[in-house]
Amino acid sequence: MDAKKAAELINTIAPEVAIPVHYGLITGTSKNAGEEFSRLVKSPVKVEVRI
Repeated sequence: MDAKKAAELINTIAPEVAIPVHYGLITGTSKNAGEEFSRLVKSPVKVEVRI
């Protein structure tokens, strides 16, 4: 699942916190796991990048 599809799902579910893991790579990085996803997730969901 790419960051855009994951963000759409999170925006629909609207949890309090979302923690991205990775998108398409075995080991995620802050760029592919957090930046794009964080930009796409809407408030009030808080994104916590833990990589």
